[in-house]
Amino acid sequence: MPLITSELVIDVQPDIISAEITAQLVINCSITNNQLEATVYRCSVKGGDPNKKDMSLFSKKTVEYETNSTALIKEIRRYKIDENKCICSLTSNDSRSTNKRLRVNFSGNSEIIKERLEPLTLKCTFQVLNQDENETSSLQSLYILHETNGVIANINKNQPVLQGSHLKDAQGKIFDSGLKDSYLQVTWSNVKFSESGKYFCEANVKHSDGRAERLSEMLILAVVSPTVDDLVKVVEKLLGQVDEDTKHIQENKQNIKHIKEELKTKEQNILSNTADLNSTQQTIGSMKEDLAINQHNISSLKNYVAANLESLQSIQEDLNIQQRNIKSVKEDIAINQQNISTIKTEVAVNEENLINLQKDFNIQQRNITSIKEDFNTFYKSMSSFQEINIANLSATLEKVKNQTEWSPPISCRNVINKDERTVVVLASGLKVMCDTKTDGGGWVIFQRRINGKVDFYRGWKEYRDGFGDYNIGEFYLGNENIFKLTSTGKYDLRIDLILKNQAYYAQYSIFQILSEKDNYKINVGGYSGNAGDSLWYHNDMYFSTFDNDNDKTSRNCAVEKHGAWWYRICYESNLNGKWGSSERGKEVNWNSITETAYVGVSFTEMKIRERE
Repeated sequence: MPLITSELVIDVQPDIISAEITAQLVINCSITNNQLEATVYRCSVKGGDPNKKDMSLFSKKTVEYETNSTALIKEIRRYKIDENKCICSLTSNDSRSTNKRLRVNFSGNSEIIKERLEPLTLKCTFQVLNQDENETSSLQSLYILHETNGVIANINKNQPVLQGSHLKDAQGKIFDSGLKDSYLQVTWSNVKFSESGKYFCEANVKHSDGRAERLSEMLILAVVSPTVDDLVKVVEKLLGQVDEDTKHIQENKQNIKHIKEELKTKEQNILSNTADLNSTQQTIGSMKEDLAINQHNISSLKNYVAANLESLQSIQEDLNIQQRNIKSVKEDIAINQQNISTIKTEVAVNEENLINLQKDFNIQQRNITSIKEDFNTFYKSMSSFQEINIANLSATLEKVKNQTEWSPPISCRNVINKDERTVVVLASGLKVMCDTKTDGGGWVIFQRRINGKVDFYRGWKEYRDGFGDYNIGEFYLGNENIFKLTSTGKYDLRIDLILKNQAYYAQYSIFQILSEKDNYKINVGGYSGNAGDSLWYHNDMYFSTFDNDNDKTSRNCAVEKHGAWWYRICYESNLNGKWGSSERGKEVNWNSITETAYVGVSFTEMKIRERE
């Protein structure tokens, strides 16, 4: 550090030295303690008297220091002191996580950083090398640490970057998706020698199975002292900047001169504008008086508007009620029109059935006439069988009569019932539950789960033939019955779901189940709805149960996911899974809505309806 004064004065006693006193005089002043860091400077005088006797005088001076105002001189002195220090090199620990899916990469912008001259940037990156549908990993935090200085910067999930006060720049981002690399980056603009050493990049990861894992990588940085050539370049650069600043100063002086001239012109304009302003103020005073009168008028109008506003609000409420009533009437009319259309269709079908029954009845009447004739012919010879024939004839007549009065429905489209769910026996003899209301009704329900009272973890035979209880409200109609229904024409599929008291549905315009020899392969497409398409993944797949594995993986998805479905590897939906399961992946799932909810649906209903 420089002294406050330019020279040091040493007081030596006695004040006068002459040849009579000292035959020989030697003045030796030295500065100790590494020169610049000294606080006491000493000077000694040695000599001899006329009698040849040696003698010496000693004096010391205490000095004060002040902080240098020129940062460049301070740095040059420091670099000269440290110029002979050894130069260390940067080494990088290129370790990698043994995890095949995840990796941490740690890099710096340079191998050797020159102290206080070059910036340093470190970047810690977390990468997901490949995705695994059976296991997901979530990055929780990233750290950059120094072996002695501790945490340099860190970032936690969904939080901003935290950094040390000596950093000029720190930034980072943690992404939930593995499609983008998460990162943490720090930059020093003024690196010190003390910041050499080992740096660590650490990533804390949480896996879907509950495991926690920490990945890390190390870099060894070497901060070296700059050479004199480096300092000369810095000085040259600063001198260039000084020249450039000098030019800017000259330009600014010229600009200031122009500004002064402009200010003088503007001052004259201001004087002129002041006169105009005085005139304007008088005009404003007059306008204020007019404004006060207008404000009084506006206040009166506001009171009038407020009085009428209450009447308008009352009228608006009445209008809203009328609009809701009109909307309700329109909905009732639409429902009635749909019911009338359905009734007309059923009447037409019944008329055709009545015509056919009338023909059958006429045939039966002719048969009865023939039987009567035969009966009369053989009456005398077959009197013992008279009662039996009469009984048989009465039964036949009763059967014909019943046929003319009622016939079972061909499908759920022919069922009209005030209940939303009703159980009927179709003309084919199949007993089914019909949905008579949803989207116009006419749906045959083939899978329904509402309370978990029926176990759906069953084998191939039970899923083929069907199981459950209509009274309980949980059942599966059977793949063979679904195949027979969908093989007779074109059918729509609808799936209704409830998750956390929110209703969802998925509807498909293409749906068919093939026969048992094709392992009840599913064909599905043409999605619409608000539940998301979680059935596309299973298109063209075979049905699998725990005792008949037809999926495309070496594992048995039916066993692993505790269900029965058209599994692939394994599923995007699993509506025959374990009811109320807390085990991830085994619950009643429709991944489009349940994947982020971490809970299965509380209601599922799968149903089909033939196209008109």
